Parts: sequence; C-alpha cells; structure tokens
Amino acid sequence: MLRALSLLAASELGGAVRRNVAILAIHAVALIVFAAACGFLIAVAHMMLAAAHGAIAASLIIAGALAGIALMLVLTGMILRHRARRRANVATAALVAAPMVLPAARALASSATVSAGVITGAVALGALVGRQLGKNG
Repeated sequence: MLRALSLLAASELGGAVRRNVAILAIHAVALIVFAAACGFLIAVAHMMLAAAHGAIAASLIIAGALAGIALMLVLTGMILRHRARRRANVATAALVAAPMVLPAARALASSATVSAGVITGAVALGALVGRQLGKNG
C-alpha cells in the first residue's frame, strides 16, 4: 500500500515537473520573440527619427528614452524593496512586542473576564494588523 502511494506521488511529481518545464520553455520562447519585436520597434523608431531629425539625433533620442525607462525601473525596484523591508520590520517588531505586552495587559486586568477580553482584543488586533500587512504585500 505504501509502495503504491509512493509510486503515485512520484508519477504525479514527475508530471508536474514536466508540465512546469514545458511552460517555462514556452515562456522563454515568447520572451525571445518579444525581445525581437522590441528590437524591430526600436529600429523603426530610429528610421523615422533619422528621417525627421538626422541619424545622430535619432540615436541620442532613443538612447535617452531607454536610459529614462531604465532609471524609472531602477527607482521602482528600490521603492518596492524599501516597502518590503519596512513591512518586514513592522512584522518583526509586532512579534517581538507581543510577548512583552500580554503579561503587562494581564497585570492591568483585575478579573479573569477582563483578562480574557484583553487577550482576545490583542489577538484580534494582531490579526487585523497581519491582514493589512498581507494586503499591502
């Protein structure tokens, strides 16, 4: 029985790997075709700009546009990395602070009912904060 289950799991895993490799190969070919299309688009833009402004000016215009696009992509990456790091810092701070806050909250609560309410509130607040952090991610 165990052998049959392991064979079934191995065949399913092999099928999933083959499917993922096929999908990855299709995406790689699509990326190469898209890159070629972008190259032809840039060539046509150069021809049109060269006819209107001259070859050197056309090359400078296209180089400036590509440099501007690259700069925007780098800045976007930096902003996204900063947001992810900040979100991770907030989550870490919440996890570190939780064990310290709950005993203090219990000490402030005089009865078991109030203590249960404080713990429930802390759990609900933690869930809401975690959900918000998850939505932003």
